[in-house]
Amino acid sequence: MDKKLILIIDDSSTNIVLLETVLSRNGYEVASARGAMEGIAKIKKRIPDLIYLDLIMPDVDGLRFMEIIHDNIEWQDIPVVIISAISDGDIKKRSLKMGVTSYITKPVNIDRIVQVTREIVEQG
Repeated sequence: MDKKLILIIDDSSTNIVLLETVLSRNGYEVASARGAMEGIAKIKKRIPDLIYLDLIMPDVDGLRFMEIIHDNIEWQDIPVVIISAISDGDIKKRSLKMGVTSYITKPVNIDRIVQVTREIVEQG
């Protein structure tokens, strides 16, 4: 059986390394992108089973990224989990209305990442 692919889109290399380490140790294949447009390029090569997405990035913010992938019929059903330092309730509600599967506030809890990943990836 192929390993499930998790795509991390975050402009922080520290966050990417942390998530890559945790997810790869738990048996997932991991790819990363330092921005939304790089993430789109990776999705075009191989559709991931799950995306971890930061909201605040230099090129395109996470909410605009959500609009982009939901405008593409092949990408609409990719589960997306937001990982953000933004704890504003309105942003959370807006992102959930846009189809985000889950919203995790930074600093991340490693056990929560593993739990959310398993729940989402094993459902599909």
